[in-house]
Amino acid sequence: MHIGKLHVVILHFPIALIVAAVVADLLWLAARRAFFKDAGLYCLLGALVTAPPVVLTGWYALGSAGYTGDLAELAEWHEHMGITTLVLVIAASAVRLVRLKWQAKWLTVAYPILAAAMFIAVSIAGHLGGQIGFGKDYLSGLF
Repeated sequence: MHIGKLHVVILHFPIALIVAAVVADLLWLAARRAFFKDAGLYCLLGALVTAPPVVLTGWYALGSAGYTGDLAELAEWHEHMGITTLVLVIAASAVRLVRLKWQAKWLTVAYPILAAAMFIAVSIAGHLGGQIGFGKDYLSGLF
């Protein structure tokens, strides 16, 4: 079995965990309950663990796909956004973990910015991946 084929199977885990982390953090801001704060951290750490295999299998899938033309450009953008998402997950996790021990004002400001950027990046990467798998008009077919 080609390891790149696992990409479409495992990519949903970090996407769901990133979205859940951001939602839990927003609920924590609204309700100030420790449960949401902890849930956001654990979802973010889950994304940190599951995102690297998704990027690696994506590299293998992209290398073996042989895309040409517009599809090759789309796949390249998808790859860039996937890597960007991984970097943002690593940065957000680091800031969140450092903030557990060290209460600095810049950490309080940095994390929401990283979380928003992470959410946007994973949304764009997912949309580009959907276009690769199902065609450029895959969403318009729903409406």
